[in-house]
Amino acid sequence: MALTCARRVCMPLLLVLVLLSASLLAGCGSGLAEDADGEEIYNARCSSCHRRDLSGAIGPALGPGSEAVDRPLEYYEITITSGKGRMPSFGSTLTDDQITRVIEYILAVQRAGGV
Repeated sequence: MALTCARRVCMPLLLVLVLLSASLLAGCGSGLAEDADGEEIYNARCSSCHRRDLSGAIGPALGPGSEAVDRPLEYYEITITSGKGRMPSFGSTLTDDQITRVIEYILAVQRAGGV
């Protein structure tokens, strides 16, 4: 009986830890060109948590109709650079120009009404 209870408690917790670790590792490492455009940066560093269509998953939705639409530009800059809550910081893995390009991409998708 104790083993069954442990499985019910530990297995979901382990799954959450594995998924969180995978999403954090997705934002690490090299392989992203210095001159990558905003969409490439978003797909490489953001889509694992916010989905390619910006609809949200582990991280909140960023696309049209989301609360993110009303956020000021500074909110994106600070959040991407320094992190917030479960979101890791990207200030040491993305250049200022890359952060600007990914923000421009997110804002363009919001204005266009979707990907």
